[in-house]
Amino acid sequence: MIARSSEWERAMAEQQRTNANDTGDGGAGGGGTVSECVSMPRKLREAMDAGRLVLAPGCYDALGALLAQRHGFGAVYMSGLAVTASLLARPDLELLGMSEMVRQAELIASAVNIPVIADADTGYGGLANVERTTRAYADANVAAIHLEDQASPKRCGQMAGVRLIDEGAMKAKLQVALEARGDSGMLIIARTDAFKAVGVDEAIRRANAYAEVDPDLLFVDGVLKAADFEQVRRRVEGPLLASIVELNAPAQTTAKQLEDMGFAVAVYALSGILATAGALNRLMDGIRQRGSTDDAFEQMMTYGDLNETLGIRHFNEMWDRYATR
Repeated sequence: MIARSSEWERAMAEQQRTNANDTGDGGAGGGGTVSECVSMPRKLREAMDAGRLVLAPGCYDALGALLAQRHGFGAVYMSGLAVTASLLARPDLELLGMSEMVRQAELIASAVNIPVIADADTGYGGLANVERTTRAYADANVAAIHLEDQASPKRCGQMAGVRLIDEGAMKAKLQVALEARGDSGMLIIARTDAFKAVGVDEAIRRANAYAEVDPDLLFVDGVLKAADFEQVRRRVEGPLLASIVELNAPAQTTAKQLEDMGFAVAVYALSGILATAGALNRLMDGIRQRGSTDDAFEQMMTYGDLNETLGIRHFNEMWDRYATR
């Protein structure tokens, strides 16, 4: 649980009210209507400009994003690890390609009226690939993507054995992405994985070097402790995104701490997939051991609530209106 001050609670309540007014049910699945034309990059920029920490829960599918929206969050984050685990049941080792990741992001973005921040890994190749990847994510109505300075094939930044490309090659990727986004306004986030691979000093040096090409956000991945986040915030020039991760233990830093430090965005990168995997594992164990789901039922969403969440009311009204079923 986040230890919340009264000021923090008021800020989060205000964010929920704002998001509720913006999103509504919007028809099937809670996403936008056909007539809506909302710039998600602009929406994300406005949330950042408001001066409050933008919280983005991690999701890997449209349902997770919809649930985040219904709870009043101002954005969601699509993690490459989570999507790979969900679609392939494999580790985060760059096994999914650009088309698969963009398609998943497009499905998520189509289900909600809040910005989607997406993992674009290494850009899936050289500079030409980065250009194509950026344009594809922009066409999918994604609000922001992050590109990282790992060598391909990459691996999860929390794993050992991460290899980095040189600073100049990464800056070139960022410049291509910034140009390729065109008029979409999609935010480009520069991520460095140097913290775990080399150390905090190199991670900070790289983040400041990447800031020279003017990305919209800087992201030092692999940080867990509040003291390290504090050092990153103090020594890096530019707006920062933080990833809150439960790495075999409860997260070591809270959203409130990050907001107080001055971070702009915080993503809960793995929370959704870890919670889902844990719940499914307990469910399977209960069925196997006791032949019953009774122990898990209290944690389940009911069938009726699920259909309400998915927008069944919209379809019932449509069927009644046009007298065809």
